[in-house]
Amino acid sequence: MAYSLSPAPSAVERQSRAHIRSFFATVFGRLNDFNNRFERLRAAREERRTLLSLSDHLLSDIGITRAQAEEEYRKSLRLR
Repeated sequence: MAYSLSPAPSAVERQSRAHIRSFFATVFGRLNDFNNRFERLRAAREERRTLLSLSDHLLSDIGITRAQAEEEYRKSLRLR
């Protein structure tokens, strides 16, 4: 049984592979950025929902009115 060694990749093949790796790194980086932004928006909405669920007494303790809490909640995006 004879073994053959495949030739080393040419400079063009190495460059092509580098472009492919760069492309996928860019795509996955952008997907990661999008996911991070989405998670921040989701967390902000959850915090606003929690603020809205507080009693009027607790809201007054932190110095805001029910109307201000409702206004802040309306700023959140509709994610569901």
